[in-house]
Amino acid sequence: MDNLNERAFWKAFIKGNDRAFENIYKLYADRLFAFGMKYHADRDVIKDCLHDLFVNLFHYRSKLNPDVNPLSYLFTSLRNNVLARLRKDNRSQALVERIDYPFDLEWSPETVWIKKEEDRQLVVKLQQLIKRLPARQREVIYLKFNEELSYEEIASMLDISIASCRTLIYRAIKQLREHVEDIPLVQVFCLLLSNVRY
Repeated sequence: MDNLNERAFWKAFIKGNDRAFENIYKLYADRLFAFGMKYHADRDVIKDCLHDLFVNLFHYRSKLNPDVNPLSYLFTSLRNNVLARLRKDNRSQALVERIDYPFDLEWSPETVWIKKEEDRQLVVKLQQLIKRLPARQREVIYLKFNEELSYEEIASMLDISIASCRTLIYRAIKQLREHVEDIPLVQVFCLLLSNVRY
């Protein structure tokens, strides 16, 4: 579904259209659940946070901004819900900030079958290298290449400046590039983009 239809559903929902709310749920629930699992391994906790998100969304819809990117807004809201739940579950703020979130890119099986053996080896190597990146860098790489969010959306979601977002992505790609220096940078980007599960 294109971005214009998503925004149309969002605006219709804010105006009171319950069918649009159902469409938003169907459109985003699975992606949000997968995203939430990057923060917490307990499926029930993520389901609760996702449920709370949609209940609050429905309850406060008249106060929502019709001009925001719905996906970015929902990702940010779910992230905040999960982090609040972690803090509420008697975890210190320092622990929450240091959690090693598993923001791995997900590679589609179809692509792995189609690619040549060299590409598959490079994909596996990139996955391993991504796992070694600091958690914040993995997070921005995941959001940029897996969820296709803009720098502005990522910065807003993570409450950082756009410059910081760009720097995090630059440093992550630079680190990846240092370990696959025999591969052209364009090919690294193509592999990141073509092997991400949508």
